Amino acid sequence: MFNLATEYCFSLDKNSEKNIRCFLMLLNLEGYINGAIIEMNRLNRVRKAINKSMQKTALQLPKKRDFYLTYLKNDTHFYFICIDKVYKLLKSLSGELNDSDIKNLVTKLEDAFDIKTVRDHLEHIEQRCLGRYPRENKGIIVKNDLGNFWGDYFSFGGKKFPSGKDSLSELKKIYSDLIGILTKKYASKDSSFIIRQQQKQMHKKIMRKLKNLGLY
Repeated sequence: MFNLATEYCFSLDKNSEKNIRCFLMLLNLEGYINGAIIEMNRLNRVRKAINKSMQKTALQLPKKRDFYLTYLKNDTHFYFICIDKVYKLLKSLSGELNDSDIKNLVTKLEDAFDIKTVRDHLEHIEQRCLGRYPRENKGIIVKNDLGNFWGDYFSFGGKKFPSGKDSLSELKKIYSDLIGILTKKYASKDSSFIIRQQQKQMHKKIMRKLKNLGLY
């Protein structure tokens, strides 16, 4: 889980109103990154439970119906919702700061997940059940695919979308890159931010020494 956004509360722009807008976007973006991490932990637990259940049913008939696939589908849906919110907030932040490096991260996220497509399918499931799809996708749609799982991928309409641990690693890397950009291009120009970071590093060194001496 990340807990970095609050460090940038006063350091993203000299204009106080713009700074608040950018900080609120960053704070909520981090919240949805953490939401994606929570969902991935849930997804991994469900996947393990499904594998265990399949091994048991290979030897004997199940005693009762389980709802693992229901958990898997709903948690996957919320995982993509979190990524979609990250995408939208990242896009808004890049526009607010007019920053090409952050804009490149927006493109990188979209290329990695094709988040607009999967979000559109899941948010308009009532239309997909009626066989209605966007015109531009008519030629590649598999209409009987309303959500299936293929290892670490989720498919809809015949297209696969990443939903495994590697996809989360990509999302976390994008956020780490964003923090690096904000630090280098914005926060490093704020003397109070530099002082806070130096104090934080000093505190870590002191605590490390105390721990090594057995005093903490």
